[in-house]
Amino acid sequence: MVYFVTLTLELSELRSANEKALEQLGRANEEQFDLELTEIENFLLSLYRFAVLSVKTEREMARAAEIWRETLDLISSSAAEAQTAASQHPGDHPSLPRIIAIRDAASDMLALYE
Repeated sequence: MVYFVTLTLELSELRSANEKALEQLGRANEEQFDLELTEIENFLLSLYRFAVLSVKTEREMARAAEIWRETLDLISSSAAEAQTAASQHPGDHPSLPRIIAIRDAASDMLALYE
């Protein structure tokens, strides 16, 4: 027997979860900072994957572009805040380049649909 589950995520819920993660990043000490940054990276990667799946079933190009526009907006703002936070914490932050790569990939996907 095969069951299908529909998952509906509201953009406002995603923004709220992201804001909480960014707040935790801002309060993180040196030891916790990279762990929190990795959590944000994982969240943004999941968001990117949800957008891929959403667009896959979308028949209207304009709606697909809107999905990528909204996704890119959230990823870009998160990437900017992560960069700002990382500049205040010395050292190498392995998740930061990957966060930027996720942002760039979302930008490339939007360009395909515009």
